[in-house]
Amino acid sequence: MRRARSAPGLAGGPPDSAVICCGGGGLAAGAALAMPGVPITLAEPAGWDDMARSLAAGEIVPVGPNPPPTRCDALQTMRVAPLTFDILRAHGASGVAVTETEVAHAMRTAFAKLHLVAEPGGAAALAAVLAGKAPVTDRTVVTLSGGNVDPALFAEILVGETTTHR
Repeated sequence: MRRARSAPGLAGGPPDSAVICCGGGGLAAGAALAMPGVPITLAEPAGWDDMARSLAAGEIVPVGPNPPPTRCDALQTMRVAPLTFDILRAHGASGVAVTETEVAHAMRTAFAKLHLVAEPGGAAALAAVLAGKAPVTDRTVVTLSGGNVDPALFAEILVGETTTHR
């Protein structure tokens, strides 16, 4: 019988850091609780980076009026919840904003190098890493999730057509 091994066991120890896609902060807050002491960088779409701005301000800051369109619809929250904000603030998390171009590049990279289809919001953390906006080591956890992307939109992104928003 094979023994199950934890992620730290497979990696030879706990992660040095984590880069996590963030909308309302539920996934990131759960990761913060599961990985105490591990620095977390949140990745949000530009103009929708209310958690990053809230953490920097020390209080909840809603998304401003007329936010830009984004393909990262899974990460669109107008205002983060006090519960997730409090957990991430206590953990010392910080955030970065990624552009539509950076997200599209991450989606293409995930498909070409990892053979994975990621939806735009699920590629935000990888976008932050590839753009050099989040510090990484060989032991950094990076979230990459969701295949919930329209096939026509995914095809546009794969060929580099990143100007339309749906």
